[in-house]
Amino acid sequence: MLCVAGVIGLWGVGFFSPELVGDVIDRSLRAEGLASGQIAASKTVWVGVNMIVQNIGAFFGMLAFTKAAQRFGRKLPFGIAYVCAFVATVGYFQLFNSKADIWMSAVMGFCQLALFAGFAIYLPELFPLRLRSTGTSFCYNVGRFVAASGPFTLGRLQAALAQGASTPAGRLAAFRSAASYLSAILLVGVIAVLFLPETKGQPLPED
Repeated sequence: MLCVAGVIGLWGVGFFSPELVGDVIDRSLRAEGLASGQIAASKTVWVGVNMIVQNIGAFFGMLAFTKAAQRFGRKLPFGIAYVCAFVATVGYFQLFNSKADIWMSAVMGFCQLALFAGFAIYLPELFPLRLRSTGTSFCYNVGRFVAASGPFTLGRLQAALAQGASTPAGRLAAFRSAASYLSAILLVGVIAVLFLPETKGQPLPED
């Protein structure tokens, strides 16, 4: 469940940031009076910039989690990281409204991807030698399989919330709300970590 929460939060919600950025930039450029061809080209650029900024944030988030895990153990950084990922994701999907808000992509990337550094550190410390590779792969990849339901759930939730919405602004609001609701899966990680052992300073379990 620790992995399921993080993987769905990223693949089922966070990596749908280009859809939000594209719609917001489109609206912004139309308000500026740009031609359709210019709007399409500029949207492509800004969607790409968004992903670059998101991954720059991810790079520093992973480094920060690694340092925190070395200093404070495994459980506390995970708990804080999941709460931060939830707040950052909801904040991003609710408050991103213009090109000036692109910095929010870095914050969300920092908080969401920091968790994945934690998986690489923590999961091998939970299993004895004969199960270490299998246990690590099982936990992470089950999360990926379950995460396949994330985009489906996001789409169905958006469709339900968009019923009756007759304008692009209404449909965008439904998408924002659907992403924010689905972000609650990240709080499952906070609950899961409460039931897991602290492994900092402990020898790796043996058979």
